Amino acid sequence: MAALALLAVVFGATPRAGAVGGEQIKRYGVDVTIQPDGNIVVVENIDYDFGPVPHHGIYRDVPTRVDYPQRANHDRVYPLDVMSVRASEGTPAQYDVSTEGDNTRIKIGDPDRTITGEHSYEITYRVRGAMNAFPDHDELVWNAIGTQWSVPIESAAVTVHAPAGILAVNCAAGAYGSNSPCGSAGAEGNTASFTGPNNSILWSLGPFQGMTFSVSLPKGAVVPEPKPILEERWTFASAFRVTSATGGISGGLLLLLAGGVVLVVWSLGRDRRYKGSSVDVAFAPDTPNAPEERVPLLGEHETPVEFVPPDGLRPGQVGTLVDFHANALDVTATIVDLAVRGYLVIEEIDAPGRFHRGDWKLTRKKEDDNTLLPYETKLLDGLFRDGNEVTLSGLRYEFATRMNSVREELQDDAKSRGWFGPENAGCAVFGIGLVVELIGIGLTVALAIWTHAALLGIPVIFAGLLLMIGARWIPRRTAKGYAVLRHVNGFRRFIEESEKQRAQFAEKKNLFTEYLPYAIVFGATDKWARAFAGLDDEPPDTSSWYISQHAFNYAVFSSAIGDFAVASAGTLASTPPSTSGSSGFSGGGFSGGGGGGGGGGSW
Repeated sequence: MAALALLAVVFGATPRAGAVGGEQIKRYGVDVTIQPDGNIVVVENIDYDFGPVPHHGIYRDVPTRVDYPQRANHDRVYPLDVMSVRASEGTPAQYDVSTEGDNTRIKIGDPDRTITGEHSYEITYRVRGAMNAFPDHDELVWNAIGTQWSVPIESAAVTVHAPAGILAVNCAAGAYGSNSPCGSAGAEGNTASFTGPNNSILWSLGPFQGMTFSVSLPKGAVVPEPKPILEERWTFASAFRVTSATGGISGGLLLLLAGGVVLVVWSLGRDRRYKGSSVDVAFAPDTPNAPEERVPLLGEHETPVEFVPPDGLRPGQVGTLVDFHANALDVTATIVDLAVRGYLVIEEIDAPGRFHRGDWKLTRKKEDDNTLLPYETKLLDGLFRDGNEVTLSGLRYEFATRMNSVREELQDDAKSRGWFGPENAGCAVFGIGLVVELIGIGLTVALAIWTHAALLGIPVIFAGLLLMIGARWIPRRTAKGYAVLRHVNGFRRFIEESEKQRAQFAEKKNLFTEYLPYAIVFGATDKWARAFAGLDDEPPDTSSWYISQHAFNYAVFSSAIGDFAVASAGTLASTPPSTSGSSGFSGGGFSGGGGGGGGGGSW
């Protein structure tokens, strides 16, 4: 029993999917040569063990057509030419090349003969259009071993030969979407080498796992400059033929419907304000149910300067009130505000490498002390969910869901304060827009099938889309929300015109750091810093909440905070991107994220 238990631990109590029946790849070696003209020659050496079950041979599926999202109605194609197929002695090497959907299938074996046990195959093919061009380098991102093999691979290795010195390499292995590193990845001169992960004593890659590498070359290493080979997919282009009749009618209809949409949004979406004097507008009257009216189309006169945030509002709340929505910049400003208030420390750290930008470390200083608003608590707990220290780059692709939760909480905060009108009107307009959109789509499809006047359906689709987009402005500000906005605009003038108010700054030593998060929300960090740079006072000590690699200087510090705001807004809201034609170094690359790949099996 002890021996059986030991075997279960060593070999695994449950066999992996694909290992049943004895089939596996003993060794998968890939040799890729990047030619000076940008084509690549791939040599695959596959030692395939069929086990005891008879088979005719193997097939290899290589994706040669993928969607190209950067250009509508176009596919990126990788023309593939099979140069040779060889096999070990006694192994049928005849092959057939066919197209199976978006794949090129190389089917190897004799339909009149079966084999068992271990056999070796060497497949050589040339691929055009695989390289990607970037401003400062050219790059090959290639799925050397695709994620569609249904059998495990015991040993995997990839070698890449380039026409010039290799600048950088990257490699990911595992199931599709995995960014786990390969067992090894390195380059010396014109040659790069990669090996599969050593994550099991049974095999390095399990079923439906693969390897994707990225190789960066200097500009000019391949000539001409690489560019993707694109093919346009079939469309209803002929059905949308522009004639004097269809063009004139659709243009007139578009103007008519667009004007109607603008009228609806203008009528329903304008802010409300209290009737009366400017004091009544800025401060709610004492009488209940005070009369209201629409804000004039051209807005109010300029608001007077205010030197403090209205009602003690915090930066995230101010940003939400200004543009109706809690966006990523509002959350970033809240992070800086929490740091200024002593809840965390932001520390600059060095950029890790050539292809990466600077990074920041966030360290939690204290827990919620019951003075935080709900959205601030959710943000603080979300940032430090896995510990009291985290890097900004470590939250990339991980924080998006938590970011949405924080933004929803911030939006709810604004609604609870009665700043915005009921959402029912916006929902109704959105629903009407959706119905118009569906009618327009149905009309356009019908016209495309039976006539050459499908262009006439486009204005209806456009009108529906405008209604759905315009619905976001229908939840207008209430008279109460507009009154607060007037004070916010006054405080914004103080931030943006602060150079005129230098005399006020001497009265409060920490005014620069205290109001800095508001300057971030208003996009005025540079103006705010310039206002203080001209003073003779001793500069503020920001080391308790922001640790910089440089001595304090208002301009440098403003630039650093601006960089942090931009980087954190993008990073915390980021989700994994589509990789067709993208760099294999952004976000670290992932398995299955390049050209080539696919898989294969036995037949």
